Amino acid sequence: MALERTKLMTLVEMPGPPGLPLVGNLHQLDFDSFHRCLESWSDQYGSIYRFKVGPREMVVTSDAETIKRCCRERPDLFRRSQVLANVVAEMRSDGLFTAEGDDWRRQRKLVVTALNASHLKPFFPKLKIIMARLLARWDRAAAAGTPVDLCRDLMRFTVDVTTQLAFGIDGNTVETDGAIIQQQLDKVLPMVFSRMNAPFPYWRYLRLSKDRVLDRALADIKIKVDAMIAETRQRMQADASLYQNPTNFLEAIIAAKESEGLELSDADIFGNVFTLLLAGEDTTANTIAWAINYFIEYPAHFLRARAEVDSILGDARLPEELEQAAKMPFIEAFYNETMRLKPVAPLNGAEPLEDTEILGYQIPKGTLVWFLARKIGMDDANFGQSARFDPERWLRTEAARGCPHDVTAFMPFGSGPRFCPGRNLALLEIRTVLAMFCRNFEVTLADPQRPVEELMAFTMMPKNLLVRLRKRQAGGGLTEAAHRP
Repeated sequence: MALERTKLMTLVEMPGPPGLPLVGNLHQLDFDSFHRCLESWSDQYGSIYRFKVGPREMVVTSDAETIKRCCRERPDLFRRSQVLANVVAEMRSDGLFTAEGDDWRRQRKLVVTALNASHLKPFFPKLKIIMARLLARWDRAAAAGTPVDLCRDLMRFTVDVTTQLAFGIDGNTVETDGAIIQQQLDKVLPMVFSRMNAPFPYWRYLRLSKDRVLDRALADIKIKVDAMIAETRQRMQADASLYQNPTNFLEAIIAAKESEGLELSDADIFGNVFTLLLAGEDTTANTIAWAINYFIEYPAHFLRARAEVDSILGDARLPEELEQAAKMPFIEAFYNETMRLKPVAPLNGAEPLEDTEILGYQIPKGTLVWFLARKIGMDDANFGQSARFDPERWLRTEAARGCPHDVTAFMPFGSGPRFCPGRNLALLEIRTVLAMFCRNFEVTLADPQRPVEELMAFTMMPKNLLVRLRKRQAGGGLTEAAHRP
C-alpha cells in the first residue's frame, strides 16, 4: 500500500517500555506469562507500542479494527513471523500453519476439505468410542480417588480424535499407559515458543538439555508419523478407489500427490500430518480444561449446564447422536465465555510483507507485530462488564441486551482467510466432552491452596489444574461440599 511518509510517525516515535543496550526489554519479560506482560504494557502505553527482545524491534497493538484489518490482509500483505517459520522448519514440522502465499493456498484446500463440517456426522460414531474411553478413564480415577491432570487426559483424547478423523488411524492413547505420541507432542510447542522469542538462535551452536529432549521427541514423532503414512499408503494400494474418493486428510493429500500430480514432497506430507497433530492436541484440550475450571469456580453455572444436558441425554451417559450436541445453548454460551476470557491464543503475530501503516505509524517490512486478541475481547466497549464471567451475554436474553456485544471482537479461532480450518471439529469435541463431564461427574481441585494460573507455552494453558473427580451422586445434585474450597 502507498505510504504518505511525511505524515507517518516512525518506530522511534512510538511509545513503549524503556530498555537496556543489547538486551532491549528482555530482562523485563517472563515468557511463561508473556501474554500478560504485553497486555499490561498495553494498559500503560496504549493501543500501539513497541519493545525489543535483544536487537529485534517488535510492535504490539490492541486496536480491534487494526487487528481485524491485518487478519483480512493475510497472506497477501502479512505473513507469519519469519523467525517462527525458521524455527518450525528446523524441527521439520512445517506445513499449512507456516506456509505462505501460493504454497498456503495449495495446502489449505486439502486441509479444509478434510475437516469440513459435512464429515462430522459420519465420524460421530467413532468420536463416541473415543469419548467412552475417556469416560471410562475418568470413572476409574473417580473410583480410586486419584488426582486427574485434566490437560494431559484431554490431550490424549484430542490426539485420538485427530488421528482417527484426519488419518483414519485409531491411536487409542486414552487407554494406553506406556509411551504415547502425545507425550512427545507436548514437548514441541513450548520449545517453538521459547526459540521464537530467544534473542539469538543459540541451539544452532550449543544443545542444552532441553534441546536434546526435544531432539529425542522429534525423532520419536518422526518414526510414529512415518508409520501412519506407510499404513495409509498400504491401505490405499489395497483399495485403489481411495485415490478417487479419499475418506480422510492423509488419504486426500497422498492421492493429490500421486494421482493428481500435485507438487507435494514427502516432507510436505509429514509436515502437514505433524501440524494437524499439534493443532488438534493442544488448543482444544486446553479450552475444555479452562471450561472445567470455570465449572469449579461457578457451581451455579455448572448446575445449569448439567440440567440442560440431562434434558437432552435422558438416561445416556454421553451424547448418542450428533444432533444432540447441537441442542445445548447454555453449554455453547459457557464455552464461548470461557474462550473470551481464557483464549488459548491470547495473542498472535504477523509481519508485513511491505512497509505499511498502522495507527499513524510507518511499520517497516518484516517487523513482527503482536495482536492482542484477548485484550479486545476484554474491552468494555466490545463486551459490557468485560471482566465478568457471564455466559448469559451469549444467549442475548433481555438482561444481556443492554450491554455491548461485538462478536467481531471475539476471535478464538483467528479471523480472515487464515481462520482455523479445524473450528467445527474443535467445537464438537468441546460440546460433547463438556456434556459427558456434566452428566457424570462432580469435581473439586485436588489442592485448593494452589491457585490455577495461566501458563504461556505457545498456547495458553492452565497450570496447577489437578482435580479430583467423584461419580455423580444419586439424584444428580451437587452438594455444597463438592465445590467448597
